[in-house]
Amino acid sequence: MNKKTSVIRDLIIPLDRYPHLNENQTLQEAIKVFMSFRAGHEERIQYAKLLVVNGQNQLVGKLSLVDIIHGLAPRLLEATKVDKFEGKDAEYPNLAFLYEEKTLAECGKNQLMPVKSVMQPIKFSLPADTHILKALVMMSHRNNFNVPVTDNESIIGILRLEEIFHAMCTTYCDVQ
Repeated sequence: MNKKTSVIRDLIIPLDRYPHLNENQTLQEAIKVFMSFRAGHEERIQYAKLLVVNGQNQLVGKLSLVDIIHGLAPRLLEATKVDKFEGKDAEYPNLAFLYEEKTLAECGKNQLMPVKSVMQPIKFSLPADTHILKALVMMSHRNNFNVPVTDNESIIGILRLEEIFHAMCTTYCDVQ
């Protein structure tokens, strides 16, 4: 990078290069979107969250891998929240294994559930013309380092800590 980047618009991952889908699409389609963004030697899933937009390309939520698992097998995560039971501190630290058969049978039935039923609301986004240092401070205060970026009320991409770090090291801090 030769020039100093001052606003986050120059750092974002554009929406077409970041996993996203429409709120009316299914969990099955969300899984396919996650699987299509793979990277590295072992082709691991590249992102743990995707953005959810409506028909007007407006950001309406986010969906994590855990949200999808919860949608596919809702009783699994709820059933294992038992605080006390005999043997918890010994060889049975949780009850998840007791639900294996039931969970696996339930899992396939919910694939056509719309993602809007399990997505999480967006609590924080940044305008595209936010200064890079202001964005870093705001992200740090919220402990949220994967933030949607908007322009004229429409989502245009995502800003991650990785992009700020790269810009800081290659322009401002002049680390070589």
